[in-house]
Amino acid sequence: MKILLITQFFAPDITAAAFRLTDFARLLVKRGHEVQVITAYPHKAQVEAIDDAAFGSEGIQISRCHIQDVVGSGARAYLTHYMSFVRGSIRQGWKIWRTGWRPDVIYVSSPPLLVGMTGRFLAALFRRPWVMEIRDIWPDTPVAAGQLSQDGRAYKIGRKMEKYFYRKANRLICVSQPMSEYLAEETRTPVTVIYNGVSLEDAEAERQNPEKTLNSKTILYAGNLGHLQELELLIQGFSEVCRNPELADWKLHLLGAGAQLEMLKQLVQELDLKDQVIFHSAVSREDAMRMMQDCGLLYLNLKLHPTLAKTIPSKLFDYFLAGRPIVAGLAGEGRQLLESTQANVVFNPGNVDELKQAIATAITNLSNLEQNAHLNRELVLKRFTRDTAVDQLESVFQELIK
Repeated sequence: MKILLITQFFAPDITAAAFRLTDFARLLVKRGHEVQVITAYPHKAQVEAIDDAAFGSEGIQISRCHIQDVVGSGARAYLTHYMSFVRGSIRQGWKIWRTGWRPDVIYVSSPPLLVGMTGRFLAALFRRPWVMEIRDIWPDTPVAAGQLSQDGRAYKIGRKMEKYFYRKANRLICVSQPMSEYLAEETRTPVTVIYNGVSLEDAEAERQNPEKTLNSKTILYAGNLGHLQELELLIQGFSEVCRNPELADWKLHLLGAGAQLEMLKQLVQELDLKDQVIFHSAVSREDAMRMMQDCGLLYLNLKLHPTLAKTIPSKLFDYFLAGRPIVAGLAGEGRQLLESTQANVVFNPGNVDELKQAIATAITNLSNLEQNAHLNRELVLKRFTRDTAVDQLESVFQELIK
């Protein structure tokens, strides 16, 4: 089977989408399929050199396009950024068409939602079916993040485009059951749930350096430092929890980058927590996993919003793989998974009082939580692996090209 994958995010970018789609491409090639990828040059990681020849040696052909940076804020700045990928990806698709290569199926991963324009155009050009993957519901997710007004013109146009792409795609893929139910209400296009998950190679990789990267009396957040994570609430809550003399030797580590980084650093200064709260720049998947395995508690929160409750943060699956207790502010299907192992403490997102209580409870009962923490790892390896996801992906593609 020949597959054309279109995604704005791909390795060596360090994002959940890049990890998911790079893993998918590699697994599809290992199963004997031919994969070409249209993607952007890295824009979510500091990369000195891009070695796409390495992907070529694996059997993955990469076509990259330059995209414009987000300059300023507001809908116009992001629209310019996303449209630059649409234009560039269509040009790359046209170049591939001129070589005579023809895919059996086109696989388009969003967000951004506008990548559906590329999928629609290239599906017509190649005269092939296309599958649209919905990892986040747009334009409602930018509304939840405060980046877009629900009363504005951009939102209304986005909603029309959303419904158009859902209707024109031959098949839809999403990443949670509640999201599938939402899509079923919006369109008659068949929907398949293909969860995020973990790589078996990551799970089986042996640790090269036995030295611990973090003290066990550490709370670690690893991921995007953005608006939706509400990490200012974590810092505020932690500042009060660590006033307890019995908990004063605990530290909070924040690993990653994002739009809120400078604001969070300023908050740490204002609360005089520079010795208790430590920031780390983004690191490789392997180094991040080592830090997650070494910490005392992992932390995760997603802003309370009806749209966000329909998804499961991809970071949750990495946390499960680390096999550590988790303190989390989540709703929906993610909360159900956390509660199923009895190794985690869950609170209502955005509630600072519950957050403080959850941290204190987790620290006090850490030994009991650790006894069940292996169940987090067992859960993700049993139900949420990349191999299982690619099994489903293959089935979707094969049904379309019969």
